[in-house]
Amino acid sequence: MSLLESSIQFLFVALSVASVYLLVALGLSIVFGSLQFVNMAHGALYLMGAYVGLLIGFEITFGGLVGSYGLSPLGLELGFLAALVATPVVVFVLGVAMERLLANPLYDRDLLDQLLVTFGVLLIFQEGFNLLFGRTGFTYARPDWASGPILVPGVGSVSRWRIYVFVLAFLFLGVLVAFYKYTDYGLAVRAGTEDTEMTELLGIRIGRPFLLIFAVGAAYAGLAGILGGSLFGVNAGMGFSNIIPALVIVIMGGVGSIKGTTIGALLAGFVFAGVTQVWPSMATASIYALAIVVLTIRPSGIYPTGEIGQ
Repeated sequence: MSLLESSIQFLFVALSVASVYLLVALGLSIVFGSLQFVNMAHGALYLMGAYVGLLIGFEITFGGLVGSYGLSPLGLELGFLAALVATPVVVFVLGVAMERLLANPLYDRDLLDQLLVTFGVLLIFQEGFNLLFGRTGFTYARPDWASGPILVPGVGSVSRWRIYVFVLAFLFLGVLVAFYKYTDYGLAVRAGTEDTEMTELLGIRIGRPFLLIFAVGAAYAGLAGILGGSLFGVNAGMGFSNIIPALVIVIMGGVGSIKGTTIGALLAGFVFAGVTQVWPSMATASIYALAIVVLTIRPSGIYPTGEIGQ
């Protein structure tokens, strides 16, 4: 394999890893920045996205209680594309329920209370999924249009699905930026973040935009779940293993800053992919080392911003 081909393959591995981190971190960042709510249960939404995608797209033989009671195999077998489209919608609805039942009662509590309660919810979901579906990992069967390499003359082969993951992630990044800049709900969220009381005095019911932004963040976590599951496999521990790096990326980029979160995710993706090549056991730890370096140089993050959604 030539140096050029190795470099191109490394580039798309790094970009695909960064894309999954980006989608998880974006949902976490907009909720943290807009609602001042630290939602560690966001990892549970990522976990649910992966399993919902499996159940929509395929028929899977599960272990755990599902297998013991003869309820396995289980799934709708609608195919990968149906799972890719429907999963964010399902997790959006789950996000609405989570906001009403979990987040809303905690908005007036301090950040430590929010962190402890939502982290506990994440652990409950993780153990619940282990109990229901077993501890065995699962993989997505990609359709023909998403499988195999793309041959680039003079360069070599590039993974077709990693290109799709990168394109999808940055397409949804553009949708989120447009939501904040060009929709009434996005403007209401930004206004409510700056001064909730004044916004409500102007007749804007800020509860609905805040509910929507929480559910949108959940949908992004659901999409990340199916994309991350297709790259790295699915297991009940994936929510826990991804939420901490995502939180680090949000803080490193600047809380509430879409631009900072994007750059933070790209840096994390390249560092993770690079360290995986030479020292795989330290790949996740390398993201924390990166954050230490960045926050030492820029304590407020890469793009500290007073305006959410920028």
